Amino acid sequence: MRKLLISIIALFSTLSVANAQEEVFTQDGRQDPSTIWVNKVEDGEEWRDENRWHDPFDIYAGPVAGMMASNMTKLDGNYLFSPYFGGILHVYFSNHFGMSFELGYSHQGTRDAWDNFHTDQQLIEKGGQDESGNPIMQRGPYDYNLHYINSAYKLRYYPIRQFNVFAGFLFGVHFSASSTLDGKKTDIKGHLRKRAGHIIGGAGYELDNLYFEGYYGLPISKLASSSQGRFVLGDAHEQVILLTVGYKFKVY
Repeated sequence: MRKLLISIIALFSTLSVANAQEEVFTQDGRQDPSTIWVNKVEDGEEWRDENRWHDPFDIYAGPVAGMMASNMTKLDGNYLFSPYFGGILHVYFSNHFGMSFELGYSHQGTRDAWDNFHTDQQLIEKGGQDESGNPIMQRGPYDYNLHYINSAYKLRYYPIRQFNVFAGFLFGVHFSASSTLDGKKTDIKGHLRKRAGHIIGGAGYELDNLYFEGYYGLPISKLASSSQGRFVLGDAHEQVILLTVGYKFKVY
C-alpha cells in the first residue's frame, strides 16, 4: 500500500510538471500570457511575453520633483505653494501591484493666517465676540513656515498598464519652524510636534521611465505640542496636496 501511494504521488508530480510546461509555452512556441513569471530563451536571447507589464520584483529608483500646496486648518489662512524634491524607490510585484518608498524635502505652512483666542476686554485688538459673548482677540496676518524631511509609503494598484491608484502614509520630521508677523520672525519649533503624519491617496501615470502623480494628505496629527502652542494654534492640523514628476532607472 505504501509503495502504491508513493507511485501515485510520483505520477501526480510528473503530470503537474508536464502540465506546467504546457502552460508556459503554446503550440507555436510562444509563452502563454497567463504565465507571467517565466521568460523564454530562444536562439540564445531572452524575451518576455508582451502581456507582461513588469517582471516581478523589478526595482527602480530615481529623482522626483514637484509642487506642494499646504495649509493649516482653523486659522483661515491661504495655501502656501512651495517646491518639493526628493528620491523614490519603486518595486513591482506583478502586473497589477507594486509599492514605493519616497524620501523628500518640503516647505510647508500657511500665508496670511489669523490667530483667534479669548482674552480680556482691554486686550482686544480687532473687535468682536464669539457665540457666548466672550471677547475675541485676533492677531495677524501671520506667515507660518515649516521645513520637513518627509518619507512616504505607497501601495499601488494598476488597473491598466500605465495608470495606477495608490494609498499609504506620509510621515514628516520638521527641522525648522517659524512664524512671521509684521516682518518679525519668531522661532516656534519648540512649540510644535516634532513629527507629523498624513494618510495619503492619489493616482499616477507612467510613460516608460517618466511618471507623473498627485495625491492629497489627510492630517492625523495636531501641530501644537506645548501649552503656548495650543493657546495660539488650538487644534490646527496641516493638510497637503502634492503634484510631482519623476524619472526612474532600473536598479535590479
